[in-house]
Amino acid sequence: MDIITLIKVLVSGLLNAQEEFLEHLDQFSTFEETVNRLTDQAAADFIGLTLTAADTLIRESGKRKASYTIQRSRSRTLISGVGDITFTHTLYKDPDGKTRCLLDELLRLPDRERFTPTAEAKILNEAEVHSYQHAADSIRTNGQTITKTTVMNKVHAMEKELPQLAEPPVEKKSCEYLYIEADEDHIHRQKDGKEQGCFIGKLVYLFEGKEEVCKGRRKLISPFYFGGLYAGTDQNAALWETVDAYIQNHYDQDALKCVYINSDGAGWIRAATTYVGKSKLVADRFHLMKYINRVARYTLDEEAITKGRFYKYIYKNKLLAAKKLLTRIENHCEGSEGAVEECRKYLTGNWEYIQRAFHDKHVVGCSAEGHVSSVYSERMSSRPMGWSETGSDRMCRLRCFIRNYGRERVIDLVNARREREVCMAEATGTDGMIERSQRKRYTAQQREVQKYAEALHVTLSESSTVRKILAIREQIGNI
Repeated sequence: MDIITLIKVLVSGLLNAQEEFLEHLDQFSTFEETVNRLTDQAAADFIGLTLTAADTLIRESGKRKASYTIQRSRSRTLISGVGDITFTHTLYKDPDGKTRCLLDELLRLPDRERFTPTAEAKILNEAEVHSYQHAADSIRTNGQTITKTTVMNKVHAMEKELPQLAEPPVEKKSCEYLYIEADEDHIHRQKDGKEQGCFIGKLVYLFEGKEEVCKGRRKLISPFYFGGLYAGTDQNAALWETVDAYIQNHYDQDALKCVYINSDGAGWIRAATTYVGKSKLVADRFHLMKYINRVARYTLDEEAITKGRFYKYIYKNKLLAAKKLLTRIENHCEGSEGAVEECRKYLTGNWEYIQRAFHDKHVVGCSAEGHVSSVYSERMSSRPMGWSETGSDRMCRLRCFIRNYGRERVIDLVNARREREVCMAEATGTDGMIERSQRKRYTAQQREVQKYAEALHVTLSESSTVRKILAIREQIGNI
C-alpha cells in the first residue's frame, strides 16, 4: 500500500460512515466508534509506510553503501497506541562482520521490543493506577497477546534510578525555610515459598510551605517526591543524599536558614540530619497523639482529663511530670503496661523534637499519613495483593515520578530504558545515514499526495451532498 491508496481507503471509509450516520442519526455511538477505528488504522498504516520509507532511504544512502553490506529485509510489527504497526527493515553486515539493523538503531528500538514508546508509556500509566491485567487489556492489538506478565516486565525494566527531569534553575529559589515529611508503607510480599512478610516503601517529599485552598483545606507549595524501598543503611544514605542534592541544586543556600524534617521517630528518618544540610528533626504530632490516646483510653472516664494533662506537660516542657503520669496509669490501670511503655519510649526518645513541634513558630503541621495513603497505599497495600521486591520498588518510584512531572513525561522513562538497551557505541555510527538530498527527494514525492488531496476535494460530487440533505429532511419529518 502506498500513501495515495491509504488516503483513498480512509476517505472512502469516512464518507461511507458519514452517509450511513446521516441516514440513522440515532446511531451516534456506532458512528464515533467507526471513525475512531478508521482513523486509528490509517494512522498505524501511515506510520508503517513512513518507517518503511526511512528504511529505503537508508538502503540508498551513500554512507550505508560504503560501510554496510545488505543481508536481507524482513517485516517487523510493533504494538502502538493506534494499533499494530507493520514495516519493513533491512539487516546489514558491518565492517566487523556483525549483523545490524540500522533503522532500529536510529529509532533506539531494542531488538526484541514489541511496543512503540507511546504504547509502553500508556501501559506504565495504566499500571500505576490499575492492576497489571487492566493495563494489559487497555492496549488494542490485532491478535497479539499482551499478558499481565508483559506489563510486570515493563514495570521491572524501568531504570532503578529514574531520571530527574527538572533542570536546576539558572537562578536558584530563595527560601528561608524548607520542609520535609517522611513516612513508610508496608507492602505485602508475594508468596514465593519464603516467609510472607512485607517490604517497607519509603516516601519522602520536600516542599516550601502550605497554603490555604479553601476553609479547612491546605495544599503543599512546590512539592517534590522521592520514593522507593531503599533497604539497608547504604541505600537509606543514598536516599537522603539525593534529597540533599536536590536542595543544593534548586535553592539558594545563603538564604536557606533551616530544613525541618517531620518524623514519627523511625531510625531511617532520624538519619536524615546526617546527610541533609541545615536540617532539624520535628516530632510528627499525629504519632504523638496516637501514643497519648492509646494510654489515655485505659483511664476510662478520665480519658479527656488525662489527655489534657499530657499536653499541659508537653507545652510546659515537663518531661519528668509526663513520666510520673505514665507510671501512675501503669500502676492503677490494668492491661496498660504495653501502651505505657511504648509511650514512655516515644516521649523520652523524641522530647527535643516534640518541643520543637510545639514551640518553633516556623514549624508547620504534618500530613505524611495522608500522603502515604494517596501516593502508595491506594495502589499497593490497601487491597489484598502481593509484590515482588523489584516490582514494589519500581512502582514506588513510578508513582513519585508521575507526581513530580505528570503522566505525559512517563515516555521519558521509556526512552531512558531504550537508550540503555541499545548499544550506543554502535548506534553512533549511524549518524547522518540519510543525506539531505535524499530527504529533499522524498519531500518532493509527497507533493504528489497533496495534489491528489486537492483533487479529491474538488471531485466530491454535489449529488452526494444532496442525498445527505434529503436523508436528514426525511428523519426530521418522522419526528
